[in-house]
Amino acid sequence: MPSILTSENFYNRLARAFDVMTDWPKRLAYEMPFLQKVLEQHGAKRVLDTACGTGWHAITLAQKGYYTVGCDASPEMIARARANAEQEGVNVPFVVASFNELNKLKDKFDAVLCLGNSLPHLLTQKELKDALRQMRICLNPGGVLILQNLNYDLRLKKKPRFFAVHGDEDTLVWRFADYGSKFITFHTALFEKKIAKSNPRQVTWSVEVNSTRQKPLLKKDLQILLQQIGFKEIKFYGGLDGSYFVKNKSADLVIVAKSPKVKHG
Repeated sequence: MPSILTSENFYNRLARAFDVMTDWPKRLAYEMPFLQKVLEQHGAKRVLDTACGTGWHAITLAQKGYYTVGCDASPEMIARARANAEQEGVNVPFVVASFNELNKLKDKFDAVLCLGNSLPHLLTQKELKDALRQMRICLNPGGVLILQNLNYDLRLKKKPRFFAVHGDEDTLVWRFADYGSKFITFHTALFEKKIAKSNPRQVTWSVEVNSTRQKPLLKKDLQILLQQIGFKEIKFYGGLDGSYFVKNKSADLVIVAKSPKVKHG
């Protein structure tokens, strides 16, 4: 059994395959209309994308005229985000910063994003509360927070173990999970094709298995926590298509919450 990695080390190891395992044109076409609609409804122009991964949400929003900043705890993810921004010809600051380091940005935003089921990597209630509090501090008064997690109310009921394989002819990523009493252990098996230099016809595949823990976050618990921190007008959706949230049906839980129109004390 592989050792359990911190989320930072887990994504450092996965970074080289992240853009291969994700169909970004398809995903962005699905998600961006709703994200832009919410940003426009709140008059947001300055956007912070936390746990930004390889940067494609921040890059795409920058291409649409928003001022965006991306941050992630994984230096390898940030390196690839910077390379992607350079490739696209856009100027997006990408910063190595975990959820508890958002204050190092020393900036304020009209919107804070946390997408891709990133919050469940925070394994204690204190870590989660501190992260959400820092997100609120990063927001201008009246700013909007957009969270996207898996719908764990449904996932803990069905407990799916194996998920689709994604990749291309040279790289494949297979994801699977084990369910414990408190945490989910999330695994990725990364398969990479190797061609011998001495004989191009000699092809082998390497496999690297990495594992990390996640804490399932339920809708009611997140709602209570957001209210305690001071967020208002909390709305729930079943995905980044803006669909209605159905506890026993929706694959995702998307939360849109508003920071009060008062300055933080």
